[in-house]
Amino acid sequence: MLSKILYAEIYLICIAVVGMLLYWTVKRSNRSVSERWMIAQFAFFMISFAANLLVALANIFLENSAVLVYTLKALKSLYFITMALGVACWCGYGEAEVRNEKSKKRLPMWVITLPSFIPVGMVVLNLFTQNLFFIDPLDGSYHRRQMFHVYMLFLFVMTFVVCVRLLIAADKQMDPVKKNHLRITSIFPLCILAAWMGCFAGESVPVICVSIMFALLGTFMAANGLQVSVDKLTQVNNRQNLISFLNYRIINHTEKVFLLMIDVDYFKKINDTYGHLEGDRALVFVASTLKKACVNLKKRPYIARYGGDEFTIVLEGNRHEAAELVNNIRTLLKQDKPEDTAYEITLSIGVTEYESGMTAKDLIASADEKMYAIKETRR
Repeated sequence: MLSKILYAEIYLICIAVVGMLLYWTVKRSNRSVSERWMIAQFAFFMISFAANLLVALANIFLENSAVLVYTLKALKSLYFITMALGVACWCGYGEAEVRNEKSKKRLPMWVITLPSFIPVGMVVLNLFTQNLFFIDPLDGSYHRRQMFHVYMLFLFVMTFVVCVRLLIAADKQMDPVKKNHLRITSIFPLCILAAWMGCFAGESVPVICVSIMFALLGTFMAANGLQVSVDKLTQVNNRQNLISFLNYRIINHTEKVFLLMIDVDYFKKINDTYGHLEGDRALVFVASTLKKACVNLKKRPYIARYGGDEFTIVLEGNRHEAAELVNNIRTLLKQDKPEDTAYEITLSIGVTEYESGMTAKDLIASADEKMYAIKETRR
């Protein structure tokens, strides 16, 4: 009896932790694709943990009852189905994070999530074959069968594919905050593997829920740290993170470092003529254009909103790449201009190269000076 109560208490703690993560995610959510996947995975894993909690409670309160076996079989089936769906949602979240990095090699989302129906099918078949798990009709005890290991192997393989893609995206990322976020997110398959290996310790030890809870906690904390460093409107890095990143890059660069200071021309006129909502729309379009222009460079440039209508890009490479990036920005700005935009959006771009002894403030001041010189020339 004591072991059953302890088992239920552990699941109750896991449900409480994941429930708080779900609440905070829903509360702060901007309903981006990534956050929708995150909310879905938290919800499915909560249901999965709740199903196993009810299994423990049923063993306590329905002991020797005629309906115990049927109750346990239904709850365990729900547990395994929602576990597979939660893993599928984590895969969707991981792939969405890879896409946020503007990966050129995108996998269709159905390729990532559709395989989850195979473990779900295993659970459905188990109702007839009892090859996944077995509930002893004599005492209501739960036993894993041979297909359980196939089920866990399948979940591990699904998550491992996304893990590799996350690590590749992290390797290309210059921003240490985003790099850290992608790497922490990628540890989920290790938690699945640890849970699977821990199952050999015995069926009375709730290792799966504890391992997954820690993985979800790490993912949430990494995503939360990323949110703090991102500008809410344009979804690029904010000014505070820019200064930290420049200080980091000045110390750790392996190639030449260039800073692009970018200003939207006549932005005040856009706001005064068409309203601040249209001004916000223009800023979002500029940020999107900057992201798109940076896709093909071998080292992913760092983009930040410096303030107001000013953006910065930090590029590690050579002068040719810096000049090519400026040309790409101007080309895409004209090419991708929304058809319903009644005004022209042009940019003044100042480019400066880091020289030994410069601080982050020196680099920004130099690029700012060159940007204003271009703006004055245009006027």
